[in-house]
Amino acid sequence: MRNRFLLGMMALSLIAMTSCKDEIDQFDDHGSSTIVSFAGTEKAYMGDSITFDFEVKSGGVKINQAKVQLYYGEEMVSEAFYSLKADGKYSGKVLAPYQKNTPDGEAKVILRIQNERFSNDSKEMTVAIERPKYQTLKLVAANGKEYTMTPVPGKEYEYKAREAFPLDMEASIVAPAYSDGTGNPYLQGNELKFGMDNGKIVLNATKNIGFENTGYGEDGKYEITFNTLTFEGSPFPKFGVRFDTQNKFLEFDGSGNVFYIETEFKKDDIIKISGVKEEYADYWKNPTWFDLVKEDETLLHFRGRDGKYKLTLNKGMNAIMMEQLEKASSSSTQNATAMWVIGNDKIGFPSYAQNNINWNTDKAFNLVPLTDTKYELILLVGQNVNGVNFKFFGQKGWGLEWKGPGAYTAKEGGDYIKYASDGNFNANATWPSGKYMVMTVETSTSPNELWVKALDELPPYEMGE
Repeated sequence: MRNRFLLGMMALSLIAMTSCKDEIDQFDDHGSSTIVSFAGTEKAYMGDSITFDFEVKSGGVKINQAKVQLYYGEEMVSEAFYSLKADGKYSGKVLAPYQKNTPDGEAKVILRIQNERFSNDSKEMTVAIERPKYQTLKLVAANGKEYTMTPVPGKEYEYKAREAFPLDMEASIVAPAYSDGTGNPYLQGNELKFGMDNGKIVLNATKNIGFENTGYGEDGKYEITFNTLTFEGSPFPKFGVRFDTQNKFLEFDGSGNVFYIETEFKKDDIIKISGVKEEYADYWKNPTWFDLVKEDETLLHFRGRDGKYKLTLNKGMNAIMMEQLEKASSSSTQNATAMWVIGNDKIGFPSYAQNNINWNTDKAFNLVPLTDTKYELILLVGQNVNGVNFKFFGQKGWGLEWKGPGAYTAKEGGDYIKYASDGNFNANATWPSGKYMVMTVETSTSPNELWVKALDELPPYEMGE
């Protein structure tokens, strides 16, 4: 019985094998595919669509597809596919990519065809590829205004435009469809547009390039440049502080997460922290020292009087801090030259939870000197203070302090705070959570005058025309 079963299986297998062989035999003739001719240009420019003509012929089996591949060296950089319906003549094109830092040289264009039974043929031709040298480029601002960029003498592939651009200039760069003037029918120029992607200038990126300059020349202008070989442009943001009102720029000193500048600030200076564009919105900007600028919150308005100060950018705490360097210690509470805050673990910048003072004099912070005798402190209740206890000192450390029953005369908002004879301020029950507490001290009077206000929000600074 078992042998009969095996013989039956063998017979079925032989039948199946014979059937498969018969089916395959029907396609033993794969036919033929032949490229009769393949012609195009001997020279092309990066960014061109290279057009070409070819003729194909088949034998026995219908020809159905073709593809064209472009190689820079050993790398295939472009490919195009075509469906073929019959023998005959066809035209096509393949893009010669515009890539940065690719030198001029020879490229291979390979045409491959195939029929329905995979019979194939191929031909190739060599094309000399060059980078275009444009007469001009266009710099297109975000508002649509166009500027002409011209070649920089002595710097191949570099172009410039010099105008009274905004210091922050959002724009794209457009290279026109290129023609060498020969009328070559196999060359088709393409317009190229450059934008920004991940902080770099990139072909076909949709986002505008963020140029940023640190100041103007004597003619009130500055240059924007672009190199069509390296895709490098300028000016790009440097890591530092730009003073728009002083037309100066200082790069940060420091390392790790803490960077700083020490310089002269002038009252009503407009500054910009440069080189932290992506994360800038997350930074805490000390409202005691700076107002946000209406309609452009990338700018800061300096609230203090003229003097020398230290601005610190702390990346670990995402905070912009300030302190006084010039006349930073007071010899008397009368006409004081500086005022500092030292307090418990419920007060701190940028927040008491993140960086409380806890009576550590190294963490003391300044009131902003609005004038030679008027000082101000702005605290956000619930963020900078909560269950607070602090006092004012004349230096960044122990020494001169404001204390005693005759230290202050409350001119406004006395209900918001409790003031002890030892100089300590405490939050009163009416200290409103979520509001800004603005404490202003006038030191030209004796006793000093004190104002306390509660604000829902801080008004932005409005720049004049």
